[in-house]
Amino acid sequence: MSNVTGIVRRWGLLVLAGGLIMGLSLGIRQSQGLFMLPISMGMSWSIEEVGFAFAIQNLVWGLTQPFTGMLADRFGSARVILFGVLIYAAGLVAMANSPELTLFNINAGVLIGVGLAGTAFGVVYGAVSKIVPHADSAWAIGAVGAIGGLVQFLVVPLVHQLLNSHAWDGTLIVLGVLFAVLGPLAFLLRTKRADESVDNHGDQSMSDAISEAFRHNGFWLLNLGFMACGFQLAFLAGHVPAYLVDRGLPLSVGGTAIALISLTNIAGTFVFGYVGGSIFRRKYTLSFLYFCRIAAMITFITVPLSPVSTYIFAAVIGFLWLGTVPLTSGLVAQIFGTKYLTTLFGFVFFGHQLGAFLGIWLAGYVFDTTGSYNLIWWVAIAAGAIAALVHMPINDRVVMRTKTTEAYST
Repeated sequence: MSNVTGIVRRWGLLVLAGGLIMGLSLGIRQSQGLFMLPISMGMSWSIEEVGFAFAIQNLVWGLTQPFTGMLADRFGSARVILFGVLIYAAGLVAMANSPELTLFNINAGVLIGVGLAGTAFGVVYGAVSKIVPHADSAWAIGAVGAIGGLVQFLVVPLVHQLLNSHAWDGTLIVLGVLFAVLGPLAFLLRTKRADESVDNHGDQSMSDAISEAFRHNGFWLLNLGFMACGFQLAFLAGHVPAYLVDRGLPLSVGGTAIALISLTNIAGTFVFGYVGGSIFRRKYTLSFLYFCRIAAMITFITVPLSPVSTYIFAAVIGFLWLGTVPLTSGLVAQIFGTKYLTTLFGFVFFGHQLGAFLGIWLAGYVFDTTGSYNLIWWVAIAAGAIAALVHMPINDRVVMRTKTTEAYST
């Protein structure tokens, strides 16, 4: 108990700052499903057109994540996070003032996408992994995820209330101002520049680190698995409220479901982040998580739909929601070291966001062309099966280098 208290005292502010920034960033994004119908009806745009803007956002987030990772590794995380907060806030305000679809795509897709790359788990988890010693990192990453999950949970009912009182455009402005207020917390996540940092994998240039990762089979398997994860989460977060309305349930059930996902994600992120880092091997924990997602989705679409079945599904899928992130980030750090972790995770995360782009756009396309979400559910289930299988053969041993001064193996 005294050891835990000491860890909290030493790293509590850092963990709190990371959790607040990441939680609000992801909470706003996760609430996009609640904006889908109001924006569509208010602007006379189709579900596919609104969904395409959010799909661009996911793709831009993924495309820019390696570059924000490089900047964070090269110049330190604080500047990148602060920039991300400010451009995210500007994007939210600009979304509320988008009279035409092209402008909405730029603001919702490009600005918010870049903002997410600077404020979500890629840079935040990278900063925590660099600052906190290895012995405390499993707890710290799990705690950041738990705080972030709590913030996400609180954001959803906040958005729901704001939509009732301020409409969708006023809600976006309020959220933009709220996010900008968190900007100064970025300085609590200050890390050393790459030329000041040497981890236990020895001295290495960024280009050598990228080349080494690209030659590692496990790196590409992580990309493939994370792509499936992005597909599932983007589909569920972006379209479940519309799916429920289409099946005859009120929008409030979808809002409660998204809130439940955020609530149980608090426990799930901490549990998977901690268990995968200290008890079981991360790659097997990831496979187990994906198999559980498959079981949850198959059960949900085969039992009679009701508010109760929806809430049970949301609670289960929420527990399995973002546990993939600390596990995947941890595997990258475990295999390649922490010096360029943010950069390398950025490349893996591109796979996640490519899947997210396909998940949110394809779901809208399938619904608009077939009038049903049934097909996309089975595509998401198949993607989960692939992810569960590809993690098992990953070689998760530490890469051994000739200049390594200290090496360890799992």
